[in-house]
Amino acid sequence: MNFIKRTATMACASAAAVMAFSAPASAATTLTFIANGPADWGRGCDMTTKASGTYNYYENGGVKGGYQAFAGGFDATERDTCSDGYGAVLHLTYFKWNGSSWIPTTADPIKVTTGASDYVSRSWTFKDVRDVRVSTCRIDGAGALSSCTSATFY
Repeated sequence: MNFIKRTATMACASAAAVMAFSAPASAATTLTFIANGPADWGRGCDMTTKASGTYNYYENGGVKGGYQAFAGGFDATERDTCSDGYGAVLHLTYFKWNGSSWIPTTADPIKVTTGASDYVSRSWTFKDVRDVRVSTCRIDGAGALSSCTSATFY
């Protein structure tokens, strides 16, 4: 009888361990985004920049510093839609976990610097971030951002 109880207990413990390690991770969320930059009527443009693409993310790394950490990626295109001499940039703001605290961070992963109705597409991944915000902005020849428009997600 003692042998049967031990065997049953070991079998239950083994089943619980398998369930704990095979539990599904949080499902990824995929959003489509679009941002249309402002008009430049002085140069005959009803839209100066346009960012679009998909953004996917999922919980990763647990809670750090009181906030859930996320990982994921982008497939995005940034367009300079006006030949006005300005370029376009996909501009991101977010918080990045540095191992001990959340650091406010910005990135410009896609730049179109020709100033002449061109576009650039790119994919990339990230991890240990939170509160990601996406914008499309005009940039001048020196790379300074202006006229940023926030993306709409759906």
